[in-house]
Amino acid sequence: MSDLLVPSLDHLKQAYAVTSRATQITPLLESAVLARETGAARVFIKPESLQWAGSFKVRGAYWRLKQLSTEEARKGVV
Repeated sequence: MSDLLVPSLDHLKQAYAVTSRATQITPLLESAVLARETGAARVFIKPESLQWAGSFKVRGAYWRLKQLSTEEARKGVV
């Protein structure tokens, strides 16, 4: 089993502060069908496909780009 890195609350707050500048708030949508099919009392879906980029991946990509050193950024990203 590999070591799992669990981010601290401070790390999450920092990531949110940075990525919230490049993303929009997406709603939580309740799914009665998924609740019924899974036996859950309630199920909520976070539709990240409503991001401007059409994917949740924009958050992680933007965060990673903002973490590049000056040297790394100078080399460019593909």
